[in-house]
Amino acid sequence: EIKMGSKVVILGKRKGTVRFIGTTAFGPGEWVGVELDKATGTHDGLANGHRYFTCPAGHGVYVQRQGVLPSTSWQAAASQIQSLLRGRKDRQETDYKRAFQTWNAMDMEEESQFLDQSATISRVEHMLRAYHPSSSTTPNGNSAVALSINGGVSTDYSNWGTDMVVDADYKGPHVTWPLTLSTVQTILHHIRTNPDVHLHKKYVAEILGQACIIMNAELKDSVYDIDVPSGPDGKLVICGDTHGQLADFLWVLKQNGEPDEDTGYLLNGDIADRGEDASEILMITLLYKILYPKRVMINRGNHENLEMNRRSSEHGGGFFDECRMKYDATVFMMFQQFFEILPLATVVSKRVFVVHGGLYRRDGVLVQHIRTINRRRQCPTQTEAIEDALMFDCLWADPQDFPGVSRAAHRGANCIRFGPDVTKRFLGNNAMSLCIRSHEVPNSLRGFEDRHDGRLITVFTASNYCGQTGNYGAVVIFHSDMSYTVEEHMAPPIEVLVQEYRRSGRQTAPSRSDEALKTVSQTEMNVSKDKMVGDIQDKLRQKIVQHKDDLWWYWMQVDTQSTGLVPAAIWRQGMASALQLELPWFNIQKTMVTVDKDGMVNYKKFLESVNLDLEVTGFEEGWENKIVLKFYESLLRSDLTLKQTLDMFDQDGDGKVSPLEFKQALACAEADLPEAQVNAILRVIDRDSDGMLNVSDFLDRFQVVYSLASGGSGIQMDAATRKLMNQIGRKLLGTKSRIDTFKKIDLNGDGYIDEGEFTAAMSSLRMPELNPAALKRLWAAVDVNGDGHLNYFEFAQAFEVVDTSASGERAMKGIVDSILASLQKNQMTLAFAFRYFDPKGEGRVLREDFKAGLRALNASQKGSHSVTDAQLEVLVDYMDSDKDGNIDYQEFLDCFSRSGSSSSSRADGAPVPPKRSSQSHAM
Repeated sequence: EIKMGSKVVILGKRKGTVRFIGTTAFGPGEWVGVELDKATGTHDGLANGHRYFTCPAGHGVYVQRQGVLPSTSWQAAASQIQSLLRGRKDRQETDYKRAFQTWNAMDMEEESQFLDQSATISRVEHMLRAYHPSSSTTPNGNSAVALSINGGVSTDYSNWGTDMVVDADYKGPHVTWPLTLSTVQTILHHIRTNPDVHLHKKYVAEILGQACIIMNAELKDSVYDIDVPSGPDGKLVICGDTHGQLADFLWVLKQNGEPDEDTGYLLNGDIADRGEDASEILMITLLYKILYPKRVMINRGNHENLEMNRRSSEHGGGFFDECRMKYDATVFMMFQQFFEILPLATVVSKRVFVVHGGLYRRDGVLVQHIRTINRRRQCPTQTEAIEDALMFDCLWADPQDFPGVSRAAHRGANCIRFGPDVTKRFLGNNAMSLCIRSHEVPNSLRGFEDRHDGRLITVFTASNYCGQTGNYGAVVIFHSDMSYTVEEHMAPPIEVLVQEYRRSGRQTAPSRSDEALKTVSQTEMNVSKDKMVGDIQDKLRQKIVQHKDDLWWYWMQVDTQSTGLVPAAIWRQGMASALQLELPWFNIQKTMVTVDKDGMVNYKKFLESVNLDLEVTGFEEGWENKIVLKFYESLLRSDLTLKQTLDMFDQDGDGKVSPLEFKQALACAEADLPEAQVNAILRVIDRDSDGMLNVSDFLDRFQVVYSLASGGSGIQMDAATRKLMNQIGRKLLGTKSRIDTFKKIDLNGDGYIDEGEFTAAMSSLRMPELNPAALKRLWAAVDVNGDGHLNYFEFAQAFEVVDTSASGERAMKGIVDSILASLQKNQMTLAFAFRYFDPKGEGRVLREDFKAGLRALNASQKGSHSVTDAQLEVLVDYMDSDKDGNIDYQEFLDCFSRSGSSSSSRADGAPVPPKRSSQSHAM
């Protein structure tokens, strides 16, 4: 019972005291006026011009009687518990969707890098053709056919597979021609029950060849026309992206039946990459294409692309690696020729336009314009020409909710978004009523999404994309009357399906499951979210290393006192600015850094802790040290006097070395280090972080970097001689600086120490070990270049510097990480450059060609080169460890696939499904 003065709970959340009960002017029924314990109300008892009680401002609220319970009742307690649980569930779902949106943004960033690299590849290609014209006969504007011819792969589809022999120990099914339904069913059953026993490459090549012959004959232009099968059972199943996720495709076949005269299939691109079984999906589809040519088709997606496929699965590709593991590079190139035959769009029964990406930046586009596009080539990355722009948009465009066309920077250079007015106009101009596209997981995590007033549907078939997003998959099913149904699913793991198919046997067709979509627990959702967060952090670490120099600069501009700290908000701003990513940085900040009680972030500690975790294979041990030594040795070769050395580093004579003077000194010594490497050295040498150092201290700290790289002093000498040099160093230097000691030994003041001056200095130490023979050995050891005198750098490297700050180690790591980050960022360009010299795709090139590829990358980077020529020589020397003159560039590129990559197995987590798993529509 509620009465005046009762303690109550409102709507299971807020507590307060009853101050009024009765009718009001607010609405019918009984109302309760409550004075809340906390100031979470909206008034002081006066609401809408009516006052029924008085309380402190912000504590008053009026609620209808049914929303109020006594605070001591079990109903109130239950209501509070339910409210807390609902709030927790809502927060978990919000966190989950935020994690997905961030993961999706990083996924699009991978594709954006692909397009950015395409522009660099174009520059590299021009350079290689100019300086190495005889190394490749491939024409400009590479197509898979041209590349195949250059690599010795046949372009006669009827001959594919004829030169291949089936191994005697092959355990899979055999293919005989002409193809029969029984053979196709045998192969399908094999894939369902033994997906790890791959179809022999001979049969893959033959199937591809036959499919190319059929599609070449029926595809007269770049748009395919397909009809929904007539009759009461006629239907056309349209799949979105499957990305190598075989479980999803097998589930769709189980639910909708295999292709036949009554059941057609249209796969809307992006079968390749990401997942491990794209070739199996393609083989099943093409086998039925050969049996029922008018009932099966595949649209081309942006991942049916050679350069995209050559990227690792961790960087958005993976199909090349799949083919290399299951078949060989020849079969891979056959797939590429097949991809270029695929139509850019399909028209269903003259009323529905199906395209992978979306609609167009140009106004007034007709289907006829798309039909005339030359599709037998790689997707262009430049969009100045109308035909190039139309082809690009077919594969890359995305929708937006507001009118017009806008740039989609998150997707990459030249990508666009199109609005509802574009969709309405295109459909109207072409007498159609619906556009179906794919290309992205809907933000709702459903398998489909209605957009643009019902005129546009996004369909995505790969459920739990990449084994971690927890999204649903879906297909669109058109019936013979042109009504359509959208069916969603969450495919079971492939292992579960395999066991089911093995139990059912070949003779029993898998029965359709009419079970409702699986509802999963919050715990499972959290598991999936944690996988996405881990993947996000891995990808962000790579981006941070690639842009570390920009991050240092940004935060040091704010940290003028060199404390190593910046406000948390500045940390977020720096990340967004340097990485050029629009992400929920406030939430990401919680997982990457600690914010202290004053709201500050230690950015120095953060940047020093983020490094590339690469296993650099193919190198002899010690390559990192040699990279640094090459840089220092350029200073040794300059053979300057002491005054010249000091003048070079302290050009204004103020006794201090500024960052600018250091960079100018390196230029004078022709030590042409990239900017990022110079900055890495400067940051650790100037550990006082004041931007300036006494020239003597600077040179001592600079020497530390070299000493560490050389494993000591950098001078080759036996253990006994090294021990003696250490003893001499302690006595000779004492508390003096190296410069002062050098000046003292340089008796004639010419800026060098000759053998006589060196011997006199050693003799003055009165060490019994320094007999004439020992002095001769010491001189031979320290006169590195054998010119009869020591310059300052030769003298400095003879004696170790004790460095307790580990600055040398940090500088070395900074240089090496800078090189690796640049090479990793540009690995797609490097792969292209190396393949220029390797048209057959053998994965090996001559060392001179390897160097030419790296030099072309350097030259293409507009003043921001990756490695110096000296460092390039080191890389080549250490890659060619067996000294046979050949380098395995594929091994070199493989080392840049990030470690700790996410598992490809299905995650159990998924969002709570909607109550409705399908929708029917009439057209």
